[in-house]
Amino acid sequence: MRIAPLLVFLGALQVASAAHAQEAQISDKARAHFQAGVNLMQDPDGARYQEAYREFSAAYADSPSWKILGNLGIAAMKLERDGEAITSFEKYLQEGAAALTPEESAQFQRDLDTLKAGVVRLTIDVNEPGATLIDERLPVTGSAVRNSYPVTGQRLEIGVRSGRHKIVARLTGREDAVWELDAVSGVAQSHSFVLKASAAPAGSSGQTTRPVPTGVWVGLAATGAFAIGAGVVGGMALGKNSDFQDANNGGNESEAQDLHDSVNTLNLVTDILIGAAVVSAGVTTYLYLSRPKVDVAGSGWIRVQPELGLNAGALRVTGAF
Repeated sequence: MRIAPLLVFLGALQVASAAHAQEAQISDKARAHFQAGVNLMQDPDGARYQEAYREFSAAYADSPSWKILGNLGIAAMKLERDGEAITSFEKYLQEGAAALTPEESAQFQRDLDTLKAGVVRLTIDVNEPGATLIDERLPVTGSAVRNSYPVTGQRLEIGVRSGRHKIVARLTGREDAVWELDAVSGVAQSHSFVLKASAAPAGSSGQTTRPVPTGVWVGLAATGAFAIGAGVVGGMALGKNSDFQDANNGGNESEAQDLHDSVNTLNLVTDILIGAAVVSAGVTTYLYLSRPKVDVAGSGWIRVQPELGLNAGALRVTGAF
């Protein structure tokens, strides 16, 4: 890390040089971002270059002064965003030539020459605008180095460090596209990404559900009605059978015969209702188990759910259209 350039820059912010009266004025907001970046680069636990890079970038976006570019270039270089580091160092040396000390100029020029000697220029086209490129360099030893680049249009030109790279093009609603390459110092390469629609239909969340069809609820209602009917008629049959026993024991044959016929009829009706309840339950079970899957967001659907309490019951209807 270059401590001296940081200190020189902080001092330079306090003095307005007549020779640079036309340069961009640095706002308080940009000063705050810059100071945050300096603090992150000088963190006692180790320089935090990723966060410092974001702070210096925010400072330069707010106030595009050459004075910010030295530290922005250092952070970019440490992150292996070599193309950005080269651009920052070139502008820093050119626009700040009159203000930099010979020692500072020499140090930045050495870093610039080193970066230019090893940079690999990549030209990347994407068939759709708005994608993000995720570059991952896979070193022989150590952790992978990852950088993310937004593609505002359909072409991006970046400078990366030599080595094995895996570049992923990513865009919402499209499948990731991957380019793997061996980047050789000084050898430019190009690639065109063709992003394809995701496997899930447009507008689909990729999630499915198995809503219960209306036929199941109708079947449950019918099964319940048949079962209740069988219980009621069966109770009536028991009552008639008791009356039949009394009449038969009392010697009233005519009344006993009528009651016997009624008991038989009620028993028959009970058997029919029980059979209907069993058939209805079987059909309902089949409909429930064979219900199809549907895309939650891909098409309209209605779901009916029972809600039972101690003293009341209801059906809740939900859906999407």
